[in-house]
Amino acid sequence: MTTKKKTLQVAAGLSTAVLLTGVPVPLAGVWGNSLPKAYAAEQQAGGLTQEQAVQQVRQLLDIPADYKMERTSYLDESRNSPYDRPLWNLSWVKDREGYVSAAVDAVTGQLMQYSHYSEKRESDSSPAVSEEQALRTAEQFLERAVPKAEREKLSKPNEYPGLLHISLDPWGERVFSFTRMEGDTPFLGNGFQVIVGRNGEVVSFLRMWYQGELPDAKAAIGVDEAERLLAEKAAPSLVYTRANELTGRYQADRNRYRLVYRYGQTDPQFVDAATGTVLNALGEPAEEGGIKPLGSTDNSREADRLIGKEEAQKIAEELVKRLPGSYRSEGSRGGGSSSGPDGVETRHWRFEFTPLHVQGKNVEPVEISVSDRGELVEYRVGEPGYPDERGRKIEKAVSWKAAQESAVKLVKTLLSDRLGDIYLIDREPSRANVEEVLERGRNFAITFGWLKDGVPIEDREFRVTVNPETGEAEELLLFEEGPVRAEETAAKIDRKAAAKAERERKKLMLTYFLPELPRNGMPAGTSKPLLVYRYVGDQGVVDAVTGEWLSFADLRQKEIPQDIDGHAEKEALQFAIREGLLAVTDGKVEPDKAVTRGDMVQMLSRMVNRIGLPLRPPYFGDEDRKAYQFADVDVKHPLYGVIQKAIQYGLIPEEGTRFEPDRPATRGEAAEMAARLLGFGELLEKPGLFVSPYRDVEKRLVPAVALVHAYGLLPSASADAFQPDKTLTRAEAAKLMKALLEARDLK
Repeated sequence: MTTKKKTLQVAAGLSTAVLLTGVPVPLAGVWGNSLPKAYAAEQQAGGLTQEQAVQQVRQLLDIPADYKMERTSYLDESRNSPYDRPLWNLSWVKDREGYVSAAVDAVTGQLMQYSHYSEKRESDSSPAVSEEQALRTAEQFLERAVPKAEREKLSKPNEYPGLLHISLDPWGERVFSFTRMEGDTPFLGNGFQVIVGRNGEVVSFLRMWYQGELPDAKAAIGVDEAERLLAEKAAPSLVYTRANELTGRYQADRNRYRLVYRYGQTDPQFVDAATGTVLNALGEPAEEGGIKPLGSTDNSREADRLIGKEEAQKIAEELVKRLPGSYRSEGSRGGGSSSGPDGVETRHWRFEFTPLHVQGKNVEPVEISVSDRGELVEYRVGEPGYPDERGRKIEKAVSWKAAQESAVKLVKTLLSDRLGDIYLIDREPSRANVEEVLERGRNFAITFGWLKDGVPIEDREFRVTVNPETGEAEELLLFEEGPVRAEETAAKIDRKAAAKAERERKKLMLTYFLPELPRNGMPAGTSKPLLVYRYVGDQGVVDAVTGEWLSFADLRQKEIPQDIDGHAEKEALQFAIREGLLAVTDGKVEPDKAVTRGDMVQMLSRMVNRIGLPLRPPYFGDEDRKAYQFADVDVKHPLYGVIQKAIQYGLIPEEGTRFEPDRPATRGEAAEMAARLLGFGELLEKPGLFVSPYRDVEKRLVPAVALVHAYGLLPSASADAFQPDKTLTRAEAAKLMKALLEARDLK
């Protein structure tokens, strides 16, 4: 696949499952090639067989003839299905060119989800169909895929907030959300979503339809009383939210955060129309509280200082001393590395310790992993890969509270220098959920969140798993995501002002509402719809510094490029924007502006991950890496990590005292970088092996220019002049990146 993954999160409260635009994935569970034996009897007794499910999808959808059936899986409703229904997940594939996924209700045969990715969907730059034509196509699709009784209960298209909080490629795709109506009362988050591609074909479909009974639509509480209660008690939380969730620039804004007020799952935001109780998004009475860190210490480690294996081992040995008992170091058990979308590489080493205070034959080793940033990455008791399911029921277990206390104790022991940055996500599951965990032989998972200056950082959590039989915390798993970058660190308005700013842009309405399942920890029970008063309208958040309402729709609009239509390199520019190689600012890409050396190195660092080239940095062995310093790019420079990654992969040589990231890049420099990205770095030092195809190329550049010429990467306007000193435009850089991706298949 050549598309990036963009998160689409189900907002209806049915699940916290994730869909990926362009790259369809199962809604839940793990793909398998056969029906699990445990579910075979139930499936055959009252539902569709695999063959019937495939036939049903083919009747509803036009699966291209050259697409081959790839995978099928059966998903029981108890396995975290967002629909609380058994599903058949099906997929078809055509090499790298296309992918179709579909989910079918295994009992009724109703289509639940469909998505068709194709390379043409990404690269198509032909005129898009009109909104009227796209809507007609969407309605015709609903006529085939949705029963008439349900279609008759739908709102006008996009009359209410969509089923999903989404950010799609802005290339003319039309999104239509049809909300379920019960009389005059909307059931927000229930209904259907259809996305029509610019070619007029349906490329995505989603069904969210609660099957059970709904409460009576008569409210005991009047709208005036509901308004008073919400004005008195409803207020959003101050959080650091991912900038890319606001802008849709999932690559360019990775690890960038913005200080905003937004309603979280536990914030008071609804009024129960039957009782007048103020509820949170979980459907529970909202309680005043607040997040309390586990301690007062915060991380004072030097930013971006890289360490080697030897220093990492010393840190691991100091950490193990904090644990009760005594341990013998067994040295390193290897390590690994990962690279984020920004191209920054993170490495870690694993160190094993044998407990000397434990008697018996089956002594479990302790493993501690430390990153090259000097941070704990993982703690584990026993061999890698703890059993998610033991294959037997756990008959006797510690309480959830005891497991939670064990997890907190481990965190306080190993992360004692960061307790001011950590809080417990304290949510106790229902008895039924605990029983299910024990029935399956699973570990308890206790979740913690991160703070920045006392403010929660959304979507940054880690977990500790606890053995239910022993009550021992067996694993602490941190997720290396890079530093949190935020321009503002202090709010200038309070929660009440933020709540007022939001209310002014919405209308108080009586709606049906299906409580969400907790995003963190275990579900507290099964959700049932409620009749509530809530504010309905433009979706967005409030800037905590300016008090400005940040409309998601307006922010997305700013990401739609207004200056590339008619450009000769429009397709390449679209590719670069989708891949996060070029950013859109206030609707502008500035395609004819000179690309800087900093822009180029950032593009190439990201392309290393995208292409999967045979490049290997010199530190994949046990040797330590040393940062090569440029005088004009210190550790606080936003491109420091990217430039270090480029040096480590050999995309730029270790030479000179200045990098000059803001200077326009030349065609000669771009040729060198491109040749290195293709793995020809060593050949660049051997000009005698090449003959220049151009008359104006100095000897030093001959290998790079000859190589990019051979691959057709940087065409010249003249047959005999390369113009190596001419600056490269952003559009030309985008074309080069796209050509590099295509050149991968030629090697």
